[in-house]
Amino acid sequence: MKKILVPVDFSELASHALNFAIEFNEKVKGEILLVHVVDIPVGHVNFTGEVDNAAAGSFYTGEFIKATHNKLEEWGQRVKDAGQQVTVHMKYGNAFTSISKIVAEDSSTWIIMGSKGASGLREVFIGSNAERMIRYAKCPVIIVKGETHLKDMKSMAFASDLSEEQDLIADHAKDMQELLGLNMHLVKVKTPYNWLEEGQAKKQLEHFAERNYLKDFTVSTVDADFADEGAVKFAEEVGAGLIVLGTHGKKGIAHLLGGSIAEDVVNESKVPILVFKIPDM
Repeated sequence: MKKILVPVDFSELASHALNFAIEFNEKVKGEILLVHVVDIPVGHVNFTGEVDNAAAGSFYTGEFIKATHNKLEEWGQRVKDAGQQVTVHMKYGNAFTSISKIVAEDSSTWIIMGSKGASGLREVFIGSNAERMIRYAKCPVIIVKGETHLKDMKSMAFASDLSEEQDLIADHAKDMQELLGLNMHLVKVKTPYNWLEEGQAKKQLEHFAERNYLKDFTVSTVDADFADEGAVKFAEEVGAGLIVLGTHGKKGIAHLLGGSIAEDVVNESKVPILVFKIPDM
């Protein structure tokens, strides 16, 4: 059975992600794994008065965990009310580490999560959980940026550099297109660093579409200073309901120096993003 992992922190964005996951699961007929990670710095909690600090800390921590568990069960009930299967996981510790472990143990087919994105120094040195997830997860990740409904999605923007390694992403994009019944906008972003004449770019687009047997598609180019800006600009201009990208998931010093177009799009786009991992050759 296909499994859709949905990390939640009980925020409005997480609620939108869960609602979208329920709609998406109507299509894939799988199980939703609802995950919340508790990070309680008990050692830093101070209490005053006659009550023993350790005992008070234990009591209030226990009450907090109980309330959190009840909240998670309430969110799980939303899935059950939709007639779908759900398993809830409440973990403790680092959010990214705990979620990654569940992804590996349960062989998740999809991850759907909400994200505001990150900016400035925080993005460079820490990054959002959404960024880290698309960097490390082997399964596809859908990032929801606000209230999102499948019925409102009419088309998808597939931004590609048209290289042969993108052929696998094209296969995934076709599957998503068929699953959701979308038209496809195949787009190449022309930047000062990969400039092509319009006619030459259109030929590359048409060749890519032909060798990957694309259907119900249009080909387009967009000029921008950077690839991520172009992908977001194009998706907004054509009213795409989804941006589809492939990523190598750079890590360590390679990520710090080179960054990731997919992660930049996650930070900048108001449109939902679907990221597939390009396998290492």
